[in-house]
Amino acid sequence: MKKLSLLVAMVIIALLAVFGAGGAAAAEEILVGNIQDLSGPNKAFGLATFNGAQMYFDKINAAGGVNGMKLKIISYDTKSEVNEAISAYRRLCDLDKVSIVIGPPIANMGIALAPIAEGKKIPIIGLYMDERATTKPDGKPWTYMFLAQNSSGAQARTIALYAVKDLKLKKYALLYNQQNAYSVSLVEPFVAYVTENGGTIVAKETFMTADKDYRAQLTKIKQANPEAIYMPNYPQEIPLTLQQSFDLGIKATILGNNSYIPFALASNTDPKASEGVYFPYGIDPSDPKLKEFSAQYEKKFGYPAITQAFSGWDLGGAIVEAYQRALTASKKPSGDGLAAELAKTRDFPGFQGAFTISPKTHRPLGLTMYILQVKGGKPVTLIKLIPPEEK
Repeated sequence: MKKLSLLVAMVIIALLAVFGAGGAAAAEEILVGNIQDLSGPNKAFGLATFNGAQMYFDKINAAGGVNGMKLKIISYDTKSEVNEAISAYRRLCDLDKVSIVIGPPIANMGIALAPIAEGKKIPIIGLYMDERATTKPDGKPWTYMFLAQNSSGAQARTIALYAVKDLKLKKYALLYNQQNAYSVSLVEPFVAYVTENGGTIVAKETFMTADKDYRAQLTKIKQANPEAIYMPNYPQEIPLTLQQSFDLGIKATILGNNSYIPFALASNTDPKASEGVYFPYGIDPSDPKLKEFSAQYEKKFGYPAITQAFSGWDLGGAIVEAYQRALTASKKPSGDGLAAELAKTRDFPGFQGAFTISPKTHRPLGLTMYILQVKGGKPVTLIKLIPPEEK
């Protein structure tokens, strides 16, 4: 009996040595926070960002992780509420003890998180395109905020470049949500580029987030007789603006933003309403390499990949590379160390192209964009452009 008790004790000691007193595996993990809209009106963006990053982490984990450590994502749902995003970030920093956070593709949230991250010192890399999420009022970058796709200004100037140089359009109207920081951030650089290159703005109409009927604004736009209407809005608004423009018999060319796939082709919209629409996009959907990823993505999640999924993959790669560099200097990198390494991201071979982060802006440097047009109910890639630089 004594021999049996001794044997049991030895087994317990051995198990504790392998698994630890808590019974969990002792292998160290890299905890990555994730703040996304996973159930609200912008969940398509949030899910795509999260899924893309997770697929990149799965690839790294399958190959042994980062220095033997597996990447684990801890997610919180923002439900499209700024206060939920702030609370989630604080929980991730204070309770979950993550060392880096994947941020939301929502401009209002990125802007609100920037000064808080300055205090928490835990870097956030996300898809909030408004430059105010990465740049302070004095023009210097927020220390812990990074962008993993082209900014609002780069996107707006790209579609403006195409409209002016390729489509030869001169007279423009605007229709956008004045309560949405993202939509607002797309308007000024578009107007600046157009007017600096000989174009004029003949009508400017806005609406509120709760609005669903834009016919009054569109009627005024129609009376101004523009050659093109720039409508940089969110997914839930795009089918409505397109359908109502079509119903009013507006013949102007419609210019959009990168939210138009697949939302420009929404099932509740007459296909003719989106026919001919032009918009900028961060990827070329016809690229064979991207098609392979799209097939894997749809097989895994059951729905098609949109541009945020590819950007999510790219930001996942930037996170891994930052960790790999930081771990050479420290066994447990600080938020400061990881922020410094994110700012050194150079030529990561991402789906959006050679992904480099500018240390001066914490935004992508020289990242190309594509102009797509809806033809026969499907988006067709027309041209690849380098966004005009900000003046």
